[in-house]
Amino acid sequence: MCFIRKGLIVIILFLISLNIFSEDFFRVKEKIVRESWKKISFIYLYPKLSIRNIGYSNNIYLLERDSEPDWTADLGFQMILSSIFLNRFIFQIDEFPYYSFYAKNKNERSFNNEFRFNVYSYVGFLNLKYQFEKLYIRQRPTGEFGRRVRQNLINHTFSLDFGNHNTFFLSLYLNQKRIKYSEELYIDEYNLSNFLNHKEYWGGIGLNKIIFSRTILSLDFDYFEQDFDYSKERNRIGKQVSIGIQFPEISSIRGGFQYGVRIYEPSNPLYENFTKPFGSGDISIKLFRRLKLNFNYKIDNIFSYWQVNSTYNQKSAGAGIEYYFSRKFKLGYRHRDNKLSFIDLYKGIEIREDNFYTNSVYIGIKLFKKMGIGIEYSRYRGDSTEPGFKRSYDFIGGYIIHEF
Repeated sequence: MCFIRKGLIVIILFLISLNIFSEDFFRVKEKIVRESWKKISFIYLYPKLSIRNIGYSNNIYLLERDSEPDWTADLGFQMILSSIFLNRFIFQIDEFPYYSFYAKNKNERSFNNEFRFNVYSYVGFLNLKYQFEKLYIRQRPTGEFGRRVRQNLINHTFSLDFGNHNTFFLSLYLNQKRIKYSEELYIDEYNLSNFLNHKEYWGGIGLNKIIFSRTILSLDFDYFEQDFDYSKERNRIGKQVSIGIQFPEISSIRGGFQYGVRIYEPSNPLYENFTKPFGSGDISIKLFRRLKLNFNYKIDNIFSYWQVNSTYNQKSAGAGIEYYFSRKFKLGYRHRDNKLSFIDLYKGIEIREDNFYTNSVYIGIKLFKKMGIGIEYSRYRGDSTEPGFKRSYDFIGGYIIHEF
C-alpha cells in the first residue's frame, strides 16, 4: 500500500509539471481579465445592474379565472467576483439579489437571491470544475404555471474534461439537485410541496469532437434518478443518449442545440416504462451586420402539479428577428408556440392538452458598450381542453439589457 501511495504521488506531481494543459481553464481566465470592470488587488469585479419586467400587465397570474392587473418591476444588482490563484485555480462568486415589485398586489412582492460559487482548475490534460448553486426565487418554474411560486434550489455539480479542447476530449460529470416549494397550496387547490419536492441525481459521459473552428460536436450518455420526498409513486430512474452541437461565441452563428432519446423507468409497478424524445436549443445567426435571426426549441417530459399520476410532454419552438438600423438602435420581433400534452401514467393515454403562444415586439437603444435599454410589448394567449386553465395577458414595459 505504501508503494502504491508513493506511485500515485509521483504521477500527480508529474501531471502538475506538464506544459500541455486543458485550454478551457485559460479561456475562462482570459474572459475574466477581458470583461472585468475593475481589478482591486487580486479580485476582478464584474457588476451588472438588472431592471426587468418594469411595466404594466393586465393579468399577472396568466390564468383568466383569477385575472389581476398590476404595475410590476424586477430590480436587482449582480456582482461577479473572480480571483486567479497561482495560475492554477480560479475562484468565482456570483451574487445576484433582486426585488420583485407589485404596485397593487403587495402579497406578490418578494425578495429573491441567486448565489453561485465556481472553482476551476487543471492538471495536465484534465480540466476540472465544481459549482455550488443556491437559488431562493419566486418564479414560474415550468410552462405549466400561471402564478409565480417560491422555489428553493440547491445544486452541486462536479465536471471533468480530459483531452485537447482543440481536437477531441472526453467529459464526465456528477450532479445532485434539491428542489423545494414553500407554498402549501397553489391557487387554493394543489399541494406543490407534496407533489413536487424532490432530489435528482445525474451522471454522464460525453465524447466531444472539434469539427471546424471551435464548433463542438458531442455525443452524450446520461443516467438519472428522481427521488420525491412525499409522492414516492413518482420516483423514477432513466437513461438517455443525445447528440449536440455548440457554436463558438466568436462566430456569426452562436449558441447550440441538443436532441436525444430518454428511457423512463418508474418505480411504481403500476406505471409502464416509456421512451420519449428530449432536447433544447437556442441559436442566433447574424447576417449582413444588420440582421440577426434567433431560433429556439425545447422538448421534455415533466411531472405535473395537476394530478399525482400525471406528467406532460412539452414541445415548444420560437423564432425571432432583429434589425439594427445603426449600432445603437434595433427593432425586434419574437414568436413562441408551446404545447403541453398531459399523460395518465396508469393508462398511458393523453388526458389533457394546453396550447399557448406569445408574440413580442421591442425596440432597443444602446447606451454604452454592451448595455442598452428597451421598450417591449408582449401578447400571450393560451387554451386548454381542461376547464379553468385558459390563459392570457398583455404586457407593455421596459428593460435594461447587457448584450446588445
